[in-house]
Amino acid sequence: MKKIIFLSLLLTALSSNFVFCQTLQIVMDYYPPFSHKENNEIKGISTQVVNAALKEAGMKASIKQYPFIRAYKMSQRNKDVFEYCVVKTKERTPLFKWVGIVGPATQVLFALKDRDIHIEKNEDLKGYRIGVVSEDVVDQYLSARQDKLGIKLDNVASYELNMKKLFKGRFDMWGGNKLVGLHLAKKLGYSKEAIKVVYTIDDLTDYYYLVTGLKTSDVLFQKMHAAFETIHSDGTYQGIIDKYLNY
Repeated sequence: MKKIIFLSLLLTALSSNFVFCQTLQIVMDYYPPFSHKENNEIKGISTQVVNAALKEAGMKASIKQYPFIRAYKMSQRNKDVFEYCVVKTKERTPLFKWVGIVGPATQVLFALKDRDIHIEKNEDLKGYRIGVVSEDVVDQYLSARQDKLGIKLDNVASYELNMKKLFKGRFDMWGGNKLVGLHLAKKLGYSKEAIKVVYTIDDLTDYYYLVTGLKTSDVLFQKMHAAFETIHSDGTYQGIIDKYLNY
């Protein structure tokens, strides 16, 4: 009996040491100002939060950028792969282990300023064409209601490409995060006043998370989860977010 207990404790210790030394595989998509690759460096609000959690956990990570749909499938289907930024919804909740919050998420529909578009509720979207990114939370939300609402969706893999198409008049509205939309408009050479928020999707106003698939070990998940709890309670997270509140 003593040998069994000893072996159990030894295996637990070895597992913990392996986790401590492990380099995490983390994926993200081009989602400025939350996550983006610039001059071969991964940057963004949520990237800073993730790095703070890694430092707290005493762990290293390899962070790589992929199109959202690829990153989403990688983290969902594989073992020990983490992803940010993912909005938590009823449909997504059972698909992942939710590690910790990496930023605020306000999902909106943008239109060009000179368009006479006024949306107060979902039903007012009837007849409009909306640009969304495949498997993004706005895409999932509107796709599930597409027939009921009578809307048309243009699905692509890039938020920036969609913003370009909005300015070219390819569709009526751009769906996605408010800060991301403003950032991309500015990057493309337009002022923030060139577009306007015509609808805020209250059902999707929540937070972005670092997530991992159900195959990931509980030991690894708990270690990162504990690190997130610490950086949220000691003010580290809020300090990072506050730098961008007036973006």
